[in-house]
Amino acid sequence: MREIDFETWNRKDIFNLYYQYDIPQISLCTPLEVSRVYEFAKSKNLSFYFCICHIFYTALLKFEEFMIRSINGKIVVEDGEFANICATKQGEEIFKIINCKYYSNIEKFCNEMNNKLQTQTSFIEPFPLDARKSQVIAYISCTPWFEFSHITHPQDVQRNSFVPHISFDKMKINEKGERWLNVSIQVNHAAIDGFLIAKLLDEVKSIINHL
Repeated sequence: MREIDFETWNRKDIFNLYYQYDIPQISLCTPLEVSRVYEFAKSKNLSFYFCICHIFYTALLKFEEFMIRSINGKIVVEDGEFANICATKQGEEIFKIINCKYYSNIEKFCNEMNNKLQTQTSFIEPFPLDARKSQVIAYISCTPWFEFSHITHPQDVQRNSFVPHISFDKMKINEKGERWLNVSIQVNHAAIDGFLIAKLLDEVKSIINHL
């Protein structure tokens, strides 16, 4: 964890404006082609959903702005250590929230997430005693039963909520055989703007193209 030198920070004025808002989060939804991800997941016998989650976690960690947090009145860049994913076991209707350490290796990550999904008996497992909740890279969820063009997420103390929220809807196949998802990204505007989201999406597409 590293504290930001607020007085020299190039986002100081933007932060001061939007941090005053009761609800400073912005949310957008954009389509993403995921054909290569689907093919990769099937070839490795991995969860398509967990593969997409890993790709976004990896991309988020490329940009420190997505790891900005407000902790005890200080603005810091947190260490991205954990994934936090909503997932449902096949045949069940009640979802679980899975906390799992992030691994750069996509196969190890997906296998760890699947093991937790299959063995976790509680709705949510607590973080390790030496972990900080602010180390979560992003909260990720999906609605694989229907399409959406917009979604909002529950927030705790909204002004201090900096952890990105990302959601995926039902995968579609177009007339060309391409697979697409709508991706919702919700972030705190005091730290993130549209230009940074565009850079994130470019990184996501680059990772997908190199699978």
